[in-house]
Amino acid sequence: MFPRVGVEKGSSPCAIPVRRGRPCQIDEPERRRLLIEAAESVFLEFGYSAAVTSDIARRACMSKKTLYRLFDSKEALFAAVIASRRESIGPAPVGDVDSADIGAVRRVLSGHLGQLARYILAPRQVALYRLVIAEAHRAPELSSAFYREGPGKALAHIAEFLRQQNACGTLCVPDPDLDAIMLISMAVSELHMQLLIGAVAKIADELVQARVNHAIRLFFDGVAQQNMAGQERG
Repeated sequence: MFPRVGVEKGSSPCAIPVRRGRPCQIDEPERRRLLIEAAESVFLEFGYSAAVTSDIARRACMSKKTLYRLFDSKEALFAAVIASRRESIGPAPVGDVDSADIGAVRRVLSGHLGQLARYILAPRQVALYRLVIAEAHRAPELSSAFYREGPGKALAHIAEFLRQQNACGTLCVPDPDLDAIMLISMAVSELHMQLLIGAVAKIADELVQARVNHAIRLFFDGVAQQNMAGQERG
């Protein structure tokens, strides 16, 4: 975190390029996007507790009134930052596969897990994790918003996919919520720890994919054996 410094005279901290003449009209989705980008930058620069909404509004070239019309609190703005980053994972896998084809189920789950792993291990996301850890004791609402909008929803998507496959009898996953946690942890937890403590600056994409492939192989070996055992007992 760095102390605030004054803006040089004649310079602009705005996220919107300054143009001469009539001000451009910005629609509401674009205003939200600009505020979210400005908020992420301010949070990472100053920390959540020290960040103030007037700085965020100024960096987005908007008024505080506009900011509070779109986000009713700093916590809501931080939650929007996390939700925005989570959207980079892509759509949830539920409903995207023929459950009768276990090979297709495996490919869809592997693809979604790969996207999720790259999201978790991305440098900007790691920086946000560090921010939450550093600020958790001062701002417990930060941790709640982060988990709810980030890991919580990402886990829920995979758990729902596993729940669907369990209901169809394709996979034997009687506890989809726990199984989703175990699957994601196998793929990313050790790599994520290395990034969080600064042991490495970046994880090569080839290594991420290798961990995802290994996690999927172990997971499907386990659920396939459980499924066959259940069929034999039946």
